[in-house]
Amino acid sequence: MRKLGLVVGLLMLVERVWKHWMVARFFRRPIPDAKRDLALVSILQPVLSGDPTMSACLERSLQLQSRYALELIWLADADDVEGQRICRELIARYPKRDVQLIALPPPGEGQNPKTIKLIAGAKVARGDVICVLDDDTMLPDYGLECCLPFLDQTGVGLAFGLPYYVNFADMWSSMVSSFVNSNSLLTYIPYTTLTQPFTINGMFYAMRREVLAQVGGFEAIERVFADDFAVAWLLRSHGYRLAQTPLRHGISTTVRGPRHYLSLIQRWFVLPRESLLRHLGWYDRAIIYGLGLVPALFPLLLLVSLFLRPSRRKLGYALLYFGYSFSIFARLNARYLRNATPWTKAWWVPVVQVVFPVQLLIALLSPQRINWRGNIVQVERGGGFRYIRSRASAVQ
Repeated sequence: MRKLGLVVGLLMLVERVWKHWMVARFFRRPIPDAKRDLALVSILQPVLSGDPTMSACLERSLQLQSRYALELIWLADADDVEGQRICRELIARYPKRDVQLIALPPPGEGQNPKTIKLIAGAKVARGDVICVLDDDTMLPDYGLECCLPFLDQTGVGLAFGLPYYVNFADMWSSMVSSFVNSNSLLTYIPYTTLTQPFTINGMFYAMRREVLAQVGGFEAIERVFADDFAVAWLLRSHGYRLAQTPLRHGISTTVRGPRHYLSLIQRWFVLPRESLLRHLGWYDRAIIYGLGLVPALFPLLLLVSLFLRPSRRKLGYALLYFGYSFSIFARLNARYLRNATPWTKAWWVPVVQVVFPVQLLIALLSPQRINWRGNIVQVERGGGFRYIRSRASAVQ
């Protein structure tokens, strides 16, 4: 038993070293040269009010610097009065920017509310490239130049970026941001050295207009709730590759207390469980379990073992493991994430490293019902869904 523990402990340290090495190697790769000029890039932003930082995130889109000509298409709900007000005020503040605001009726039963907006936006978009950008996501200046050239590589149909969180306004927001910033690069990058990317980060991605048309447009996925996986599956089913690019984009999410926090974490894990995992082959599933699930559970198991059968050797190993994990976070935060996690909040990192496995187990055993910005949704096996209660009916 002791030998087994030593082997597992060694493997978990090797896992940390290997993932850190893969991230560093990924960012040393040069950005490919663009082979085609782009006359215009269309950025579709579905808008839904509720987060107090949404206005600042949308304004960042208006301030975005790029060598590409840009048009912004903001897609709001017809009954979202607050969201439309925010959009109109920002448009008036930046009269020289190319922006359209489109108000849409509520989606029908079984229609993804975000995808319905993307369908409408794609119909009016004039760009050579269609970008999808969430309303809580902020692109860095000249970030598109780090991403769009990947669309010129052979076989690539979609390019996407790497998220990190910037909202540390309160305890719950800090916990979410610390969790994402300490895991994002180590989760999304290393597995792509073992297999082609099989899903994307839906906060931002880009496709050429002709590719989107060839795969059937967003209409082909309007009845799947996990739109990020659905887009990835759609492109792959038509023989296209997904390109993970070095573009890093900030996200601002205000987490309003413990209920919102638990709802957010549950949504992050229920959706992949019911969509992504049910469509992958054994090899890709093995990668998820081996590189994702087991390392995620290990910190909690380590502390439980130390508590039940304490020893100096275990204590020394725990200090080594958590210390090395924190040093990796500190280096990645400074070198690749623009110090998004302030040092005054960095103590949350080891905390969420232990709390996260508990949340993961709860989410994996939870019902398939999630709360998405006020919409109570029952997620079906395979990725379909039905409304339990819509946001509009809750307001009335």
